[in-house]
Amino acid sequence: MLYPMPKKIQFAPSLSKWQLSSTQSVLVLVGLQNLRAQQGMQETALMENLIQLSNKAKALEIPVVDLLQGMQQLGEYATSHPQLIFAGQITPMLRQILPHLNSVTEQICVVDDAILLANQEQHIQWVDSLTTQGFHHMNSYSVTRLWSLSAPTEYVLSAKGILLAVAEQLDMEALEIDPLQDLRGYGLDSVAMVSLVGLWRANGANIRYEDLLDNPNLNSLLKILLNSD
Repeated sequence: MLYPMPKKIQFAPSLSKWQLSSTQSVLVLVGLQNLRAQQGMQETALMENLIQLSNKAKALEIPVVDLLQGMQQLGEYATSHPQLIFAGQITPMLRQILPHLNSVTEQICVVDDAILLANQEQHIQWVDSLTTQGFHHMNSYSVTRLWSLSAPTEYVLSAKGILLAVAEQLDMEALEIDPLQDLRGYGLDSVAMVSLVGLWRANGANIRYEDLLDNPNLNSLLKILLNSD
């Protein structure tokens, strides 16, 4: 049985001072296929956090690398995206390469509520040991929030950025969304609407919750936002 994800208060505070940025990040997923194959995993907080991270990365065009399949790709990204954000199953391979990656970039972060070890005690001990070695750690909420806050306004309010933000909230592929379909029919609820409006207003868009409520399809939404003063 999967153990409960530890809470923030159970970890030693991260001592790293660098600031997470969406334009500098790579999300590195470890053992995701193995995790998906485990019975009952889909209903866990761990998988919810992994999906949240993956969806946010897609929405902001943050590169996502599977560690087992993309070591060379990861090395190439590290030159232009020096912030390596790790989540997934903590394997012996990952433990072995982390010190080597630290010689390439000092901006390494582990998402402390989106990783899996043998049990909760080992989970907490491993994150605490990373802290003493100078690695950063933070929870999935903090990572996705900082990614959103650091995303360039010109991207967030572009047609592509708007489409991917809506797709993130719907947990759908962007191309699956019919631009004339009422987004509520896809499952866009009031909480998701408030989140989207807050994101766009924070980036300077002149849009209210009522505007989205009255124009709940992608085509109308794009017209409002792309013409927003």
